Amino acid sequence: MSTVTQSTAAPHARLWYALGIALILVVVVSSLVPPRDLPHLRVSDKTEHFVAYFGLALWFGGLVPLRQFLWLALGLLALGGGIEIAQGLMGLGREADWRDFYADAYGTGVGMLLALVGLRHWVGWLEKWLRRP
Repeated sequence: MSTVTQSTAAPHARLWYALGIALILVVVVSSLVPPRDLPHLRVSDKTEHFVAYFGLALWFGGLVPLRQFLWLALGLLALGGGIEIAQGLMGLGREADWRDFYADAYGTGVGMLLALVGLRHWVGWLEKWLRRP
């Protein structure tokens, strides 16, 4: 195991995964609560979708082994699609918008691409920084 991207190599792996789960919960909750209960960020909701899934892809891209990247990408796409379906079924002022799903997919793709070209090493960099005297 030569890279720190695998969870067993990172001393704080449980913390990084726990924070990642918290990020997923933030995305899910903010995607499903009525829009009136959320702050208006003054950016396109497509930008919000892109940034959320870009961040999740990059975050978890630093935690899972490279051989699991396809599963990570598929999981994020399933999350985005599932949320859109749930929004359409809930009747809480949300509606399913497949353009949101496309923004999720684009964010996932860009995040995964950046992880593939080297940013997946963020865990190792951060762990190294935390070990500094």
